[in-house]
Amino acid sequence: MKIVGNSKFQKAANGSLILNFLRKEGGASRSMISEKLGLQPSTVTYIMNRLLQAGLVCEAEPENNTENVKRGVKLEINSSYGAVIGLDLQADYYNAVISDITGRILETIHREYLSATSNFETRFSEVMAEVEKEVPNTIPVLGAGVAIPGVVDPEGPVIEECWTHNLRQKHLAAYLESEFSFPISVENDANCCAWGSLWYDSEEENDSFIYLLPRFHRRDLVPKDYPTIGIGLGLVYNGHIYNGFKHRAGEFRSFLFEQSGSVPGQISLTQEEMERIRQDKMVRRKLVVELFRTLILFMHITNPRAIYIGGDLSGDGELIEQVLLDELQEQWGQLHNGGVGLVVLSDADYDAAKGASAAMLNTLYSIPRIGERDQNVRVWNSLLTNLIEQ
Repeated sequence: MKIVGNSKFQKAANGSLILNFLRKEGGASRSMISEKLGLQPSTVTYIMNRLLQAGLVCEAEPENNTENVKRGVKLEINSSYGAVIGLDLQADYYNAVISDITGRILETIHREYLSATSNFETRFSEVMAEVEKEVPNTIPVLGAGVAIPGVVDPEGPVIEECWTHNLRQKHLAAYLESEFSFPISVENDANCCAWGSLWYDSEEENDSFIYLLPRFHRRDLVPKDYPTIGIGLGLVYNGHIYNGFKHRAGEFRSFLFEQSGSVPGQISLTQEEMERIRQDKMVRRKLVVELFRTLILFMHITNPRAIYIGGDLSGDGELIEQVLLDELQEQWGQLHNGGVGLVVLSDADYDAAKGASAAMLNTLYSIPRIGERDQNVRVWNSLLTNLIEQ
């Protein structure tokens, strides 16, 4: 099915505009919606009636009105309409979040794997089944977003390259369609972190920032001879995630790294250094110096508002600030004086999972485009069936 009729498209577009407005405002009256969005009152009434009938919107509890002022009935998104799963699937553990349809986090889950597995689909199905059990029985799952390291084509979805899971050109569409009753999106984990910052933290409609995601993995759960540190970048320009021409935007490579053989890599640290990075502050400092020596030039060129530091360097704010004040004072000072901010997150454990959920929520709330992909129409139907079909 594709949305091709102008009438159906306009209903869905207006419905999506109203849903987004209600989500951001926390609720509003019909007259306020009409005024703020520039829609005809009759259009708002028609769409709101459909949303109320579908159970997607409900009347808010009346506020205390001590001044006895007549106000319109406040309407809000029904948070019990459905849930969304966000899953961060790493080589040695997974983090998951369950959110309601407004993005409010209902549950967080962390599990470490006891052993490696050679079958990606088996692990995926087991993890998703485990997370689904934590969703309240009264709330249906509307969709799930999955974050995974490496090069990902979300349109497939295809995991083009992921060394932590030892995958290349892994096409998932048929498997996801046959295994799950709800739509699932798959995206690079750093991009998911950027989605989370856009959804939950950004106050600028056309925001531009970088999310730096370093990951430190266990040696026994990463393929032999492969590096145990992975570096990802989530790039946001003018309010949009930038994937690049071949979905490889954000695949970090230090100018100090020299390729040797066919084993992939990104940084110049030795394998022995990588394996003791959690315990050795000097190795972490060496990594931070190398990361920022490469990134500072890139940030001069792209001029982001800020760089967020998450992953396994979150909580290392003091160390990072020392590096920027000592080894990189002049280079970072120029950026800082130009308005570029540094945000070292204190707790980023669930950022990729929250961002994966946010990416799916963004699709659920998106305004459909004529001729859009079938999977996206299927997602929109879960929210806007009454508007599209009537």
